[in-house]
Amino acid sequence: MSFATQDFLAIFSVAIAAALLVWVTGYFLEQRTPQKLTQNRKTLERLSFLLDETSIIDCSAEARRLLGTNDPTLNSVINHFEPLFPQLGKELVNDVGSKRVIAAEGRSDIWLELCPVGNRSQLTVCGTTESALEQIGIIQSKNENAELQTLRDITKNAPYLIWRLDVSGRLVWANEFYLAACDASATTMENTTTLPSQPLFEDLEPHQMVANATVRRSLTMQDNAAPRWYDISAIKIQSGLIYYAINADPIVRAELGQRKFVQTLSQTFAQLSIGLAIFDRRRQLATFNPALLDMTGLPFDFLSGRPSIDAMLDRLRELQMLPEPVNYNSWREQFTVMEQAAKDGTYCENWNLPNSQTFRVTGKPHPDGAFALLFEDISAEISLTRRFRSEIETCQAVLDNLEEAIVVFSNAGNLVLANDAYCALWDTDLTREITNHNLRAELLKWQDRCTPTRIWTNLKELTSQIGLRQHWSETAVLDDGRQITCHACPISGGMTMIKFIVGSARKPRIQNFKQGKPSNAVLTR
Repeated sequence: MSFATQDFLAIFSVAIAAALLVWVTGYFLEQRTPQKLTQNRKTLERLSFLLDETSIIDCSAEARRLLGTNDPTLNSVINHFEPLFPQLGKELVNDVGSKRVIAAEGRSDIWLELCPVGNRSQLTVCGTTESALEQIGIIQSKNENAELQTLRDITKNAPYLIWRLDVSGRLVWANEFYLAACDASATTMENTTTLPSQPLFEDLEPHQMVANATVRRSLTMQDNAAPRWYDISAIKIQSGLIYYAINADPIVRAELGQRKFVQTLSQTFAQLSIGLAIFDRRRQLATFNPALLDMTGLPFDFLSGRPSIDAMLDRLRELQMLPEPVNYNSWREQFTVMEQAAKDGTYCENWNLPNSQTFRVTGKPHPDGAFALLFEDISAEISLTRRFRSEIETCQAVLDNLEEAIVVFSNAGNLVLANDAYCALWDTDLTREITNHNLRAELLKWQDRCTPTRIWTNLKELTSQIGLRQHWSETAVLDDGRQITCHACPISGGMTMIKFIVGSARKPRIQNFKQGKPSNAVLTR
């Protein structure tokens, strides 16, 4: 055997011996590994999440049970672990390029491992304890403590009164606002350091509070004469009752102001001489004033029963306080048109009643579909108007029966009044608009019908004169030879009355030059 062959066999034997030694060592090491470390590693790996940038791709059953939801989200993971790992949200935002360890705040026995898995990342809960359930307890305890502190802060600093009574009715807890209210309402100046023995609201019945949603109670403070009002509600729990009292001062002030405003309006409506009836959008009477009772004679019991507008019309017809139409049924059907016109604010009609009274009924719209009817007794006004019209017609008839032509002009020169003799003398038609006639137009007509004279200019100056005016009289000759006398008389209100008196035709006399005496011969035209 050569030297080379011996060297090769030696090297081969050493290699086989080394391989055998490595296998034997590994076998014994595997047999000597503690079984509990393997179990601990496998248990901790069950608390893991597979995440992408915005959502959870998958998670283990233990992790799902830890979050307590069947559809966990990335925000739920952050919110759940944030009390113990406040930097988790920031770490998840950053790109995961390599394995990271996120330490717990104030603890060294638990941590999170964030490892890249392709384009995604895996979040695993790790710790030094033997069971993953203990890690769940640590995190849940931290979350519950944080939630409990948050609830304490909310109830302690809530801007309304909260207190709790046990089943025997004893006060066992109250927030800061309740204690402050106790100090403000106490007769002594010392602040409350413990829970007061006497209740702040003494007239609260537990059974009534649970049955009703809210009750309103007042509380008198020592530094303020005006009481404070609270809306109090209660909920029943296993250990007693929890009360909530919200400040209702703005609501009470608004209701008081509204009540005063309504009272003011009611007093104003009560003093009106116009009857008022307000109907809501359901066509029922909502408000009325005493004048409506006096004018219509409707009973108070009937109106206070909030009748509909149809029922009110029927009762008015029974009392003969409606204009009696030929067909009442068709008239009442047409009343719907009046109702709509009243809502639009366009209805206004005079009701001539059988008892010679006259009502002016006006419709006014109101918000939310309501409308008001105003009843105004205009009988005196109508009677006065009729009397004035009768007097004017009488005066006109007297003037028309006079032989003199009479016309009246206002201070502005407008024709106010003229009789039939004037219209016949100057061919004036007053059946049309009387405002079309004025002193200037009439003067032109007088000048055309008379021989040239200056009396019309003087008359014009007299009518436009300001101050004390005197009676004026002049004579002119008409184009037919008749003599006409014009009298101008100032009357009250700055007006001027002009009277024309027409004489007989003038007979001109021709002088006889041969005899030297005037002749009685008539000059014919």
